Amino acid sequence: MKRTLILALVFGLAMTMTASAGKIVLVSDSLAPETTPGAGDHCDDPLVAFLEGLGHTVDRSGMAGNYKTLDAAKVANMESAGIVIVSRRTNSGAYGDGDRKDWNELSTPLLLQSGYLTRSSRWGWSSGGSGNVGDNTQTDCDWVGVDDEALLLPNTMYDWTSVGGTSPNGPYLPNVAGGETVAGTITVEFDGRPWVINIPKGTDLDALNGTTDKFGITGAWRVFMGAYGYDHPGTNEWGDLMTEEYEGLFASLVNTMIPEPATIALLGLGGLALIRRKR
Repeated sequence: MKRTLILALVFGLAMTMTASAGKIVLVSDSLAPETTPGAGDHCDDPLVAFLEGLGHTVDRSGMAGNYKTLDAAKVANMESAGIVIVSRRTNSGAYGDGDRKDWNELSTPLLLQSGYLTRSSRWGWSSGGSGNVGDNTQTDCDWVGVDDEALLLPNTMYDWTSVGGTSPNGPYLPNVAGGETVAGTITVEFDGRPWVINIPKGTDLDALNGTTDKFGITGAWRVFMGAYGYDHPGTNEWGDLMTEEYEGLFASLVNTMIPEPATIALLGLGGLALIRRKR
Protein backbone atom coordinates (compact mmCIF):
# COMPACT_ATOMS: atom_id res chain seq x y z
CA MET A 1 0.00 0.00 0.00
CA LYS A 2 2.86 2.39 0.83
CA ARG A 3 4.39 1.92 -2.61
CA THR A 4 1.00 2.48 -4.27
CA LEU A 5 0.51 5.72 -2.34
CA ILE A 6 3.95 6.92 -3.41
CA LEU A 7 3.16 5.96 -6.99
CA ALA A 8 0.07 8.14 -6.77
CA LEU A 9 2.22 11.03 -5.62
CA VAL A 10 4.54 10.56 -8.57
CA PHE A 11 1.68 10.52 -11.05
CA GLY A 12 -0.17 13.36 -9.28
CA LEU A 13 -3.50 11.54 -9.33
CA ALA A 14 -6.53 10.99 -7.19
CA MET A 15 -6.50 7.33 -6.23
CA THR A 16 -8.53 4.89 -4.25
CA MET A 17 -7.64 3.78 -0.76
CA THR A 18 -8.09 0.18 -1.89
CA ALA A 19 -8.04 -1.31 -5.35
CA SER A 20 -11.53 -1.69 -6.76
CA ALA A 21 -12.52 -4.65 -8.88
CA GLY A 22 -13.65 -3.54 -12.31
CA LYS A 23 -14.27 -4.54 -15.89
CA ILE A 24 -11.20 -4.41 -18.12
CA VAL A 25 -11.53 -4.55 -21.90
CA LEU A 26 -8.33 -6.15 -23.19
CA VAL A 27 -7.44 -5.34 -26.80
CA SER A 28 -5.00 -7.79 -28.33
CA ASP A 29 -4.29 -9.74 -31.50
CA SER A 30 -3.73 -12.84 -29.37
CA LEU A 31 -6.51 -15.35 -29.00
CA ALA A 32 -8.61 -15.45 -25.87
CA PRO A 33 -7.49 -18.20 -23.46
CA GLU A 34 -10.61 -20.28 -24.05
CA THR A 35 -10.15 -20.24 -27.85
CA THR A 36 -8.39 -23.38 -29.17
CA PRO A 37 -6.36 -23.85 -25.97
CA GLY A 38 -2.81 -24.92 -26.69
CA ALA A 39 -2.98 -23.96 -30.36
CA GLY A 40 -2.41 -20.63 -32.07
CA ASP A 41 -1.33 -17.30 -30.61
CA HIS A 42 -1.88 -17.35 -26.85
CA CYS A 43 0.84 -14.86 -25.94
CA ASP A 44 -1.53 -12.81 -23.77
CA ASP A 45 -3.00 -15.70 -21.77
CA PRO A 46 -0.71 -14.81 -18.83
CA LEU A 47 -1.85 -11.18 -19.02
CA VAL A 48 -5.49 -12.25 -18.72
CA ALA A 49 -4.63 -14.48 -15.75
CA PHE A 50 -2.62 -11.68 -14.12
CA LEU A 51 -5.46 -9.17 -14.39
CA GLU A 52 -8.00 -11.68 -13.10
CA GLY A 53 -5.63 -12.43 -10.23
CA LEU A 54 -5.93 -8.75 -9.26
CA GLY A 55 -9.66 -9.31 -8.84
CA HIS A 56 -10.82 -7.74 -12.10
CA THR A 57 -13.13 -9.07 -14.79
CA VAL A 58 -11.44 -9.28 -18.17
CA ASP A 59 -13.69 -8.71 -21.17
CA ARG A 60 -12.03 -10.70 -23.99
CA SER A 61 -14.22 -9.33 -26.81
CA GLY A 62 -11.29 -7.17 -27.97
CA MET A 63 -8.93 -10.13 -28.32
CA ALA A 64 -8.13 -12.03 -31.54
CA GLY A 65 -7.94 -8.69 -33.36
CA ASN A 66 -11.68 -8.13 -33.03
CA TYR A 67 -11.31 -4.39 -32.36
CA LYS A 68 -9.13 -3.57 -35.37
CA THR A 69 -12.19 -1.86 -36.80
CA LEU A 70 -14.45 -0.07 -34.34
CA ASP A 71 -18.21 0.37 -34.45
CA ALA A 72 -20.76 1.92 -32.11
CA ALA A 73 -21.25 -1.31 -30.12
CA LYS A 74 -17.51 -1.78 -29.54
CA VAL A 75 -17.05 1.83 -28.49
CA ALA A 76 -20.03 1.55 -26.12
CA ASN A 77 -18.55 -1.60 -24.60
CA MET A 78 -15.24 0.15 -23.91
CA GLU A 79 -17.09 3.18 -22.55
CA SER A 80 -18.78 0.86 -20.03
CA ALA A 81 -15.45 -0.50 -18.74
CA GLY A 82 -13.32 0.70 -15.87
CA ILE A 83 -10.22 0.67 -18.08
CA VAL A 84 -9.13 -0.37 -21.56
CA ILE A 85 -5.74 -2.06 -21.89
CA VAL A 86 -4.19 -2.21 -25.37
CA SER A 87 -1.61 -4.97 -25.48
CA ARG A 88 1.88 -4.89 -26.94
CA ARG A 89 0.66 -7.85 -28.99
CA THR A 90 -1.12 -5.69 -31.58
CA ASN A 91 -0.39 -4.83 -35.19
CA SER A 92 -0.32 -1.04 -35.03
CA GLY A 93 -1.17 -0.58 -38.69
CA ALA A 94 -4.52 -2.23 -38.11
CA TYR A 95 -5.46 0.14 -35.27
CA GLY A 96 -3.79 3.40 -36.20
CA ASP A 97 -5.64 4.89 -39.13
CA GLY A 98 -9.36 5.61 -39.51
CA ASP A 99 -10.32 4.98 -35.87
CA ARG A 100 -7.49 6.88 -34.16
CA LYS A 101 -9.77 9.66 -32.89
CA ASP A 102 -12.23 7.14 -31.49
CA TRP A 103 -9.43 5.52 -29.50
CA ASN A 104 -8.09 8.84 -28.24
CA GLU A 105 -11.46 10.30 -27.35
CA LEU A 106 -12.81 7.32 -25.40
CA SER A 107 -14.10 8.53 -22.03
CA THR A 108 -12.57 5.46 -20.36
CA PRO A 109 -8.99 5.44 -19.02
CA LEU A 110 -6.65 3.61 -21.38
CA LEU A 111 -3.32 1.90 -20.66
CA LEU A 112 -1.25 1.35 -23.80
CA GLN A 113 1.68 -1.08 -24.02
CA SER A 114 2.52 -0.71 -27.72
CA GLY A 115 5.16 1.90 -28.55
CA TYR A 116 4.19 1.55 -32.21
CA LEU A 117 0.80 3.13 -31.54
CA THR A 118 2.30 6.19 -29.82
CA ARG A 119 3.79 7.37 -33.11
CA SER A 120 2.61 10.43 -35.02
CA SER A 121 1.66 8.08 -37.85
CA ARG A 122 -0.67 6.16 -35.50
CA TRP A 123 -2.38 7.67 -32.40
CA GLY A 124 -0.25 10.81 -32.13
CA TRP A 125 0.83 10.47 -28.50
CA SER A 126 4.25 11.53 -29.79
CA SER A 127 5.26 14.03 -32.46
CA GLY A 128 7.70 11.51 -33.96
CA GLY A 129 8.42 7.83 -34.38
CA SER A 130 9.58 5.04 -32.08
CA GLY A 131 12.35 2.49 -31.94
CA ASN A 132 13.83 -0.40 -30.00
CA VAL A 133 16.25 0.15 -27.15
CA GLY A 134 19.87 -0.55 -27.97
CA ASP A 135 20.10 -4.14 -26.78
CA ASN A 136 18.61 -6.73 -24.49
CA THR A 137 20.98 -6.12 -21.60
CA GLN A 138 19.28 -3.03 -20.15
CA THR A 139 17.37 -3.97 -17.00
CA ASP A 140 16.75 -0.80 -14.98
CA CYS A 141 14.49 2.17 -15.58
CA ASP A 142 15.06 5.74 -14.42
CA TRP A 143 12.34 7.73 -12.66
CA VAL A 144 12.29 11.30 -13.93
CA GLY A 145 12.70 14.09 -11.41
CA VAL A 146 12.37 11.93 -8.29
CA ASP A 147 14.69 10.01 -5.98
CA ASP A 148 13.54 6.48 -6.72
CA GLU A 149 15.94 4.95 -4.18
CA ALA A 150 14.69 7.11 -1.34
CA LEU A 151 11.07 6.52 -2.28
CA LEU A 152 11.53 2.76 -2.67
CA LEU A 153 10.22 2.94 -6.24
CA PRO A 154 10.74 -0.13 -8.44
CA ASN A 155 13.42 0.18 -11.11
CA THR A 156 14.66 -3.29 -12.13
CA MET A 157 12.11 -4.18 -14.76
CA TYR A 158 13.61 -7.00 -16.83
CA ASP A 159 15.69 -10.11 -16.32
CA TRP A 160 17.27 -10.96 -19.66
CA THR A 161 19.28 -13.87 -18.27
CA SER A 162 16.38 -16.23 -18.89
CA VAL A 163 16.20 -15.49 -22.62
CA GLY A 164 16.36 -18.75 -24.56
CA GLY A 165 15.47 -19.96 -27.99
CA THR A 166 14.21 -16.88 -29.80
CA SER A 167 15.16 -13.56 -28.25
CA PRO A 168 12.28 -11.07 -28.08
CA ASN A 169 12.56 -7.54 -29.39
CA GLY A 170 13.54 -5.03 -26.77
CA PRO A 171 10.97 -2.48 -25.55
CA TYR A 172 9.85 -0.35 -28.51
CA LEU A 173 9.64 3.21 -27.21
CA PRO A 174 9.05 6.76 -28.51
CA ASN A 175 11.97 8.69 -30.00
CA VAL A 176 13.06 11.90 -28.26
CA ALA A 177 16.76 12.20 -29.18
CA GLY A 178 15.95 14.18 -32.32
CA GLY A 179 13.79 16.76 -30.56
CA GLU A 180 10.54 14.84 -30.76
CA THR A 181 8.06 15.50 -27.96
CA VAL A 182 5.42 13.37 -26.28
CA ALA A 183 2.01 14.26 -24.90
CA GLY A 184 1.75 14.65 -21.13
CA THR A 185 4.67 13.96 -18.84
CA ILE A 186 7.50 11.45 -19.08
CA THR A 187 7.47 9.76 -15.69
CA VAL A 188 9.94 6.93 -16.29
CA GLU A 189 12.71 6.47 -18.85
CA PHE A 190 14.36 3.30 -20.11
CA ASP A 191 17.68 3.48 -21.96
CA GLY A 192 17.10 7.22 -22.40
CA ARG A 193 13.67 6.81 -23.98
CA PRO A 194 10.20 7.48 -22.52
CA TRP A 195 9.02 4.26 -20.89
CA VAL A 196 6.05 5.51 -18.85
CA ILE A 197 4.11 8.53 -20.08
CA ASN A 198 1.31 10.11 -18.07
CA ILE A 199 -1.26 11.91 -20.26
CA PRO A 200 -4.17 13.70 -18.55
CA LYS A 201 -7.70 13.96 -19.80
CA GLY A 202 -8.20 16.90 -22.15
CA THR A 203 -4.77 16.74 -23.82
CA ASP A 204 -4.93 18.19 -27.34
CA LEU A 205 -3.05 15.71 -29.51
CA ASP A 206 -3.59 17.77 -32.65
CA ALA A 207 -1.79 20.70 -31.01
CA LEU A 208 1.15 18.39 -30.23
CA ASN A 209 1.38 17.22 -33.85
CA GLY A 210 0.47 20.43 -35.67
CA THR A 211 -2.65 18.85 -37.18
CA THR A 212 -6.34 19.65 -37.28
CA ASP A 213 -9.08 17.20 -36.32
CA LYS A 214 -6.84 14.17 -36.86
CA PHE A 215 -5.99 12.85 -33.39
CA GLY A 216 -8.53 14.62 -31.18
CA ILE A 217 -8.48 15.40 -27.46
CA THR A 218 -8.00 12.65 -24.89
CA GLY A 219 -11.35 11.77 -23.37
CA ALA A 220 -9.87 10.38 -20.14
CA TRP A 221 -6.56 9.56 -18.50
CA ARG A 222 -4.00 7.86 -20.75
CA VAL A 223 -0.82 6.05 -19.75
CA PHE A 224 1.82 4.45 -21.93
CA MET A 225 3.95 1.78 -20.26
CA GLY A 226 6.50 0.03 -22.44
CA ALA A 227 6.79 -3.72 -22.89
CA TYR A 228 9.22 -5.85 -24.85
CA GLY A 229 8.03 -7.53 -28.05
CA TYR A 230 6.82 -11.03 -27.27
CA ASP A 231 6.22 -11.77 -30.92
CA HIS A 232 6.88 -15.49 -31.05
CA PRO A 233 3.85 -17.62 -30.06
CA GLY A 234 4.97 -20.72 -28.24
CA THR A 235 8.30 -19.12 -27.31
CA ASN A 236 7.60 -15.75 -25.68
CA GLU A 237 4.51 -14.46 -23.88
CA TRP A 238 3.45 -11.63 -21.58
CA GLY A 239 5.25 -11.94 -18.25
CA ASP A 240 8.38 -13.64 -19.59
CA LEU A 241 11.47 -11.71 -18.49
CA MET A 242 9.40 -9.24 -16.47
CA THR A 243 10.49 -8.87 -12.85
CA GLU A 244 8.19 -8.73 -9.84
CA GLU A 245 8.89 -4.99 -9.78
CA TYR A 246 7.55 -4.63 -13.32
CA GLU A 247 4.44 -6.59 -12.44
CA GLY A 248 3.98 -4.57 -9.24
CA LEU A 249 4.18 -1.27 -11.11
CA PHE A 250 1.82 -2.53 -13.81
CA ALA A 251 -0.67 -3.73 -11.18
CA SER A 252 -0.52 -0.40 -9.35
CA LEU A 253 -1.25 1.49 -12.55
CA VAL A 254 -4.19 -0.73 -13.43
CA ASN A 255 -5.65 -0.52 -9.94
CA THR A 256 -5.31 3.27 -9.70
CA MET A 257 -6.62 3.96 -13.20
CA ILE A 258 -9.93 2.17 -12.60
CA PRO A 259 -12.36 4.81 -11.24
CA GLU A 260 -13.84 4.41 -7.78
CA PRO A 261 -16.41 6.76 -6.15
CA ALA A 262 -14.61 6.99 -2.79
CA THR A 263 -11.30 8.66 -3.61
CA ILE A 264 -8.72 10.62 -1.68
CA ALA A 265 -6.95 13.58 -3.23
CA LEU A 266 -3.19 13.26 -3.09
CA LEU A 267 -0.52 15.83 -3.73
CA GLY A 268 1.26 16.10 -7.06
CA LEU A 269 4.97 16.02 -7.73
CA GLY A 270 5.62 18.89 -5.33
CA GLY A 271 4.57 16.69 -2.45
CA LEU A 272 7.44 14.34 -3.07
CA ALA A 273 9.81 16.81 -1.48
CA LEU A 274 8.12 16.16 1.85
CA ILE A 275 9.06 12.51 1.91
CA ARG A 276 12.47 12.44 0.23
CA ARG A 277 15.38 11.25 2.26
CA LYS A 278 18.14 13.81 2.66
CA ARG A 279 21.46 12.67 1.25
